[in-house]
Amino acid sequence: MPRPGKGLSKPERLLRIYHIFRFYEEVSMQELKNNLPGWSDKTFSRDIALLKRAGVPIRFSGRRKAFVLMDEKGNELFRNNYRVEPDFPEGKKERQFLEKIIRLTTMMDDLPYEDCDVWYKETFPECSKRTMQRDFAVLNEVGYEVYYKRGWESPYGEGYDQPIGRYYFEGVHNA
Repeated sequence: MPRPGKGLSKPERLLRIYHIFRFYEEVSMQELKNNLPGWSDKTFSRDIALLKRAGVPIRFSGRRKAFVLMDEKGNELFRNNYRVEPDFPEGKKERQFLEKIIRLTTMMDDLPYEDCDVWYKETFPECSKRTMQRDFAVLNEVGYEVYYKRGWESPYGEGYDQPIGRYYFEGVHNA
């Protein structure tokens, strides 16, 4: 049976929800349903709870009847990359999944436009190059364009050019 919501995987759905929170002051359940049709309130509630566990300070504002980003003192954090301490689960698989979500949301917030691979290795030194490539592929699936471009550079001068490649972040498209 195909998944609802245009076949989004769970990480893709979580990142799309996070993207909505990054760019809107407040997000109601109806807005989530409008932006990601085919998913239930219960699914969105679980996803928001998982983002909270990953350190994203989402709170429900009864006054606004919507979710907002807030710090521990209740100050709104519209478009601010503030994080709280993640709440890691006991199980290894759940912990690895939460670490992946933390990595991906951090990339959505802080990825530079050039030398993305250098930034990634400095920010997540425990991750392999293959994990980095997979993370970039997931970001591409949700509309954050990260691409690899080959070039030539010589550490020794003309005539000794070596092929090198760099990762670039183009920006957000169709997210």
